[in-house]
Amino acid sequence: MENIMKTIIIMKTIFLLLTMTISLSLSAYNAESQSDAGPVDKSQNDTLVLTTISKDLYICTCKPDIANPGGEGEIYFQGRYKKDKITEDADYHDCDERFLMQWDLSELPEEIKIIEAKMRLVCYGYTGDKKGQLVYDCISEPWDENAGYNKKPETLPETRIMADWPEKSTYHTVDITDFVKLWYKGSLPNYGLMGFSINTETTNSALFCSSKFHQEDVRPQLTIIFSKE
Repeated sequence: MENIMKTIIIMKTIFLLLTMTISLSLSAYNAESQSDAGPVDKSQNDTLVLTTISKDLYICTCKPDIANPGGEGEIYFQGRYKKDKITEDADYHDCDERFLMQWDLSELPEEIKIIEAKMRLVCYGYTGDKKGQLVYDCISEPWDENAGYNKKPETLPETRIMADWPEKSTYHTVDITDFVKLWYKGSLPNYGLMGFSINTETTNSALFCSSKFHQEDVRPQLTIIFSKE
């Protein structure tokens, strides 16, 4: 019993240290980014930072019938995980890791012009050699946040946005201006987006803090710059 208690204490300590590392690293990264930002554009545009996500989900082919099979919903896994390992409930030889999220845009005022929309994720961890690319597609149909990979929705490849692999404990920013414009104008129903990877022949797995992450300041944000029409 004593050994079990020691193990629990050690695990909690490690988790706390990891969380502190993320906060310290992001503070340094943010300070450096601001110092390099250059002059501020003093235009008449307005900025709105959204943090509300209607629903989100992590899915993978390792456990295709389970929603959020890793991280208890606190982590988005994105990429490919390859390991010569099979367990009773999972096959890790070529695991396709994806996340889905649907931003709540109800806070946006009516009759505005979307100028820019950037999604900010915090990278909790990364494993790989940076081969292949991260991609984001608009989802084309409704989806169940309690479903696994086998019931994943279809996406629209023609809307695809590509991004580089992130660094651990830094911000990963994705320009989804085109997505938000389509959703806001009603040109495309807002079923959200799906993040995954392409051309990934080796293990490349990025971990991002989700909307359910226990530390609020590292949850996803969507910063939208707009003007009054």
